[in-house]
Amino acid sequence: MNRIHILILVIAFSSGLLVAVDATAEEVSVIAPEIGRLIAEDGVPAAQAQFKELLNTDSINHVIEIQALQSLMSEYMQAGNMEAGMAVAEMSSELTMQMLSSGGVPGVPGMDMEQLQKMEEAEKAQQKLEREEEQKLAGRKEQQSRGESRDDLQRFAGFYEEKGSNDKGRTLFVAVSCDGYLVVGPMWADVGPWWMKAASDLVFSYSDSWTNFSIEFVHDESSGHYTLGNDIDGVASPLEWTKELTPEYAKCVERPRR
Repeated sequence: MNRIHILILVIAFSSGLLVAVDATAEEVSVIAPEIGRLIAEDGVPAAQAQFKELLNTDSINHVIEIQALQSLMSEYMQAGNMEAGMAVAEMSSELTMQMLSSGGVPGVPGMDMEQLQKMEEAEKAQQKLEREEEQKLAGRKEQQSRGESRDDLQRFAGFYEEKGSNDKGRTLFVAVSCDGYLVVGPMWADVGPWWMKAASDLVFSYSDSWTNFSIEFVHDESSGHYTLGNDIDGVASPLEWTKELTPEYAKCVERPRR
């Protein structure tokens, strides 16, 4: 729930808008029971989606609905279900905004539609700035985890195999990503390639929840190519460069989209 919504709720409560209302048989909440049922059966996202439709229900008694949602919010908060409590609080504040913008409420001076819109626009602008900062921070963290990109990696590209082995399936390919990182993959397994992080000029490492290894390239003066030392389980070391990458591997590798 954002700060503007909280402010509007405080104004509404302090003006006595949500008190002294008799809940007769005809004045009972329509929205809150349905929201509670949806959260219990289908989860918060389903309730949030359905709330948009319920919001357009004819003849909403805003005060009754806001009271009921506030009561439901308190139940969730007291039970420690913060996700549901905050979602219901957001619904309550949205109803409050709808009530305020539908013609104003006595006792809330100067709270007209134009001011509400300006406040909402200011809040949206602030939220946009906060999201941009969060994205920048996430980008910096991801960049740190990747290491620096390089423009000298093409010299390592090719297929690498164990010298004298007849098992051509135990081959590694070494390619370069479109954004300047070394990409290594096994030819014998249907797995995604490993995106390597440079540890030095000739040493690269990879780590995830399943595997952890490093590789080191050593220039072979006699062949003019590199050998590939490694500590990958089940893979011989060093492997020798055997041939250039075929066209399907030679093109730069696109980083998977998240």
